[in-house]
Order: sequence, then C-alpha cells, then structure tokens
Amino acid sequence: MRVCKRTPQRYASQSVTTWLWNRKPDGTRQSSAEVIAAHANPTPSISFLQASASQLAESGVNNIQSLVVFVTEEQAAEQVVFPSSFLPTPAFEKLLPLPLVLPQASLQDFAGKLKETQFVYPSYEGPGLIPRVLLVGVGKAKEVSVDKMRSAMHSSLAALRAKKFNTAAVMVPKFLMNGGGQKEMVDALARTAVLSNHTFDKYLSGDNAPNPIEKLILLTSDLHDPPSSSSTTPSTSASAPTSNKMDDVLKTAQAVAECTVFAREMANDRADSINPKTMEALAKNVATAHKLKFTSITDSKLKAAGYNLLPAVGQGAVHPARLVTIEYNGNPDSKETLALVGKGITFDTGGLNLKPTGFIESMHLDMSGSAAVLASIKAAAILNLKVNVVAVLALAENAIGEKAVKPHTIIQTPKGSVEINNTDAEGRLALADALMYTQSKFAPTRIIDVATLTGACVVALGEYAAGVFSNNDALAMSLMESGQKTYERCWRLPILPEHTEELKGQYSDMRSTGKDRAGGACTAAAFLQKFIDEGVHWAHVDIAGPAMYSSARDFMPAGGTGFGVQLLVDYMQKIAKP
Repeated sequence: MRVCKRTPQRYASQSVTTWLWNRKPDGTRQSSAEVIAAHANPTPSISFLQASASQLAESGVNNIQSLVVFVTEEQAAEQVVFPSSFLPTPAFEKLLPLPLVLPQASLQDFAGKLKETQFVYPSYEGPGLIPRVLLVGVGKAKEVSVDKMRSAMHSSLAALRAKKFNTAAVMVPKFLMNGGGQKEMVDALARTAVLSNHTFDKYLSGDNAPNPIEKLILLTSDLHDPPSSSSTTPSTSASAPTSNKMDDVLKTAQAVAECTVFAREMANDRADSINPKTMEALAKNVATAHKLKFTSITDSKLKAAGYNLLPAVGQGAVHPARLVTIEYNGNPDSKETLALVGKGITFDTGGLNLKPTGFIESMHLDMSGSAAVLASIKAAAILNLKVNVVAVLALAENAIGEKAVKPHTIIQTPKGSVEINNTDAEGRLALADALMYTQSKFAPTRIIDVATLTGACVVALGEYAAGVFSNNDALAMSLMESGQKTYERCWRLPILPEHTEELKGQYSDMRSTGKDRAGGACTAAAFLQKFIDEGVHWAHVDIAGPAMYSSARDFMPAGGTGFGVQLLVDYMQKIAKP
C-alpha cells in the first residue's frame, strides 16, 4: 500500500474534484466508506479569484508568482506586450509598474505562435510587485477563437506547473471581449484551467506527485475599461453571489469542469477499485449529498421483472450486475423528463470472445458513459437547473469464467428474443435492459444514452468526436451544437434500413450484432433503437473515441477524459426552464 506523505488539501472552493488516498496523512488507512465519500464529495480543484486590477490591488492578495499575458503574432512582431488599447489604472501599476521594461532579446525570441510560451523578467524590484510575466502566444489576431484560447490557456497552465508555481494572475484578453464575448472567454479560460490542472494522481507519491495550481486570479474589467465604482472586494467562485456579472459565469464554469474531473477520476481508477458495487455506492453518496432519490435493482430482481440481458453480461463476475437510478426533479411543474442512460461496464474482458493483448489493457475505461451520466446529474443538482432528469447506470463487469454467458445464447426480453452473437458486444445488451426499464418506470420524453460502445465509431471518427445517432433531428442537432460550444464535438451518423435488417435473427427475433464488422457503429445503434418506444425522442452518443484518449492533447489527458459531461450539461441548460 502507498503511504501518502502529502496533505491532500490543494483546493479551496465549492465543487467536485477528487482526492482518493489509500491512507490518510497520519498514515492510517481509509475505510471503504471514506474512500467512496472522497470520490463522491471531494474537495475542489482550484481556487478562482475574479477581479479587476483595482479590486485585486485593494484586496491585499500577494504572492502572485506570475502574470499570464496572451499575445498575438502581430503584437509579438512589434515587440508590444500590452496592446495600444490597454489603459492601465494606478491600481494595476501597484502590481506591475508600466512602462514594462523587458530584455529585448526575450521579446525577439518570442513570436506569438499558438501555444508558444516564454517567461520574461521585468527590470524592477519591490514588495508586492509581480516578479515575472508569462507570455503565451495565441496566433494571428484575426484567427483567434475560443477554441484556440483553450489551447493557449492549457499551455500557460503547463508552463506554470512546470515551474511549480501555485498562484498566478491571468489577463483576460481584449481581442475576444467585443460583442459580449467576455463571458464566453471567462467561461472557457476557467474550464480549461480546471481541466488542465487535473492529473489522475491517486497512486502517485513523493516527487512523482504533480504540482497543481492552487489559486488563479482572472483579471478583467478595468484592465481595458475605466475603473468602476463597484465594490473593491474580489469575487471568488466559492463566495456568495455578488453584483459582479462574471460571478455566475465563473461559478458555473468551475462546477461543470469539476464534474468533468469527477468523471475522469472514476473512469481512470482501476477495476479492482471501481466495480459495480463501488459504483453503486458512489452513486448513492452523490444522491444523498444532493437529496436525490436513489434506487438500485439487483440482477435477481431484474430477471424477475423480465430484464435478462444486463444480468447475463455480469453473470461471470464476482460482483453481480445492477441497475442504478437517481432522480433529480428540478422543475416539479413540468411533466417532461429527460433520461440519461450510461453504459457502466467496469471492466470488459470481452467475455468468452476474449479481447487480445493490446486491446484489453484499457478496459477499465469502459464505464466512462456511466461516469459521465453520474457526473452530469450531479452538475444539474449543483447548478439547480430547472429540469427533471433521471440518471440510469447499467453496471456490470464482463468477466470470463465457468459462469460467463456463452456465444449464441438466446435470451428472452420484453421486446423479443435476442441471440448473443459475440460476448464482446456486451454494452448494447446492458443498455437495452436499461432503456426498457427507464421507459417503463419513468416514461421520459427524451432519452440520451452515452456509451463507449464500438471500436467501429473510433475507426470512423477517430478520437476527436463522438458519433450521434437519433430518431429525432432536433435532438441530434441540439447535441451537436452543444458539442461544438463545449469542445466535446459530435458528428451525426445514420441508421439505415439495411443496418436494421442485418439484425434479423435466424433462431431468435433479433441478433445482437450485424453480420460482419462493416458499419458496426450503425448496427449497434440500430440494435438499441429496437428497444425505444414509439414517440420517445432518443439519441445514442457513442463516445468510444473521445472518452478514451491514447495520448494527451491539450487539456484532454491520456486515458479517461470525462467526455460527455460538458455536452450533457449544456444540453440540459438549453432545455431547462429559465
């Protein structure tokens, strides 16, 4: 067992990241209940301070180790760190005296290319002054976008963390503030900071442990505008609501990003720690913390009610399959309910159609859909969204052994008999039971299922986007728009009549897979559609690519990325009552 020699106390505001130690700082081991509580109700990841320069100077905040300034290629070419539109106030000059005198060689080496970084050291000294400036390139001015600012923000966090800094200030740039863009900028920078600051470090100790940023100050307002007469008290994401118009934006951004980190932590943990039983306990802890209704249906009760597919998937495992539901009633006056259904295969061996070496190693990530769904309903509760949501987690471990389900077993369901043509196509079986139960129990008007379902979807779209299948054009379009906004991109794929025809069985009402590998993502979606009742708007989001990165890309880490949380939360925000 690893003994943690650090105090697990990096963060200081509300929300939902994770510290999960095997031992407490005093060396005693955590109980199982404490481990689960740490997952479901963790301390937050980063403390934000959103302030104008005047507010910051008056607040007495000190020990700022670096100021982050975003610079375009044009500014870099002119060796101008601050744009001509920058009108510093006397308060700002208490932090960073101007004109800023920098070594010319430093500026000559910096071109302002996207994600380029360089520390420069002004030639002044004094108490309370910022000792260094981190220049971060954003590329050509006319090509700057929110997505590119996400990449630049990640680069800045990486540079700060490499220096083991824990407190920094970031100038929110002017060039995307025009036309009401400041909210979008603050939202994107804050989310990226949280995601870039996260490392799955449960099993790291000593010098191997990461060095996260503890406090990040976002400087806005009088950096570009005349000083206002508002309060000189900075706004923090953990404070009570203030008159600052950015306060709610920052709180929402942090809450959603921290929930994404919560999903990452669940997905990246290993299957000896995260199994159907512990996932059930995590979900129950989340429900209890937010006063939500929780239910768990065991495999025996599922079979008694005619739901035999999910139990079949898990019948070879030590921990039996179960179906977990959490209900959030944010709008009691509405009769509409959104159901979020997540695939929760906590480890997928492939069953008796065993996965080979090179494919099996990352299969602890096969519960990423249920992680995203659980984190999303937690976010809805934190944000008090006026929408009714039920989260459904189909939990099982697809194990091998003498009790494991055999290929070509035929199983009865409320929708007809199903032949299991390949035991490694288990996710669709688990989801089928979850979809049927959800519709029977909750009668939702919309269903979105989220699953790391098929390698075929990765072949089609790579790790860059999720595949969306839907029986409703408006729902599919809305999800794709949310994906574009949150950088959890989605692309719609078809379910053609031929895909459905491939599922016609010879000895059963339906096959569980198509007749060959071609169009595998589409035939999987066609199988799920067979379990959707008439009149229910349904979308299937295959996240097999973007939920499980093979290597890190900007703020998306290798391994579990938490993909789906920002997508689902944005969709819920759109349909929520104002």
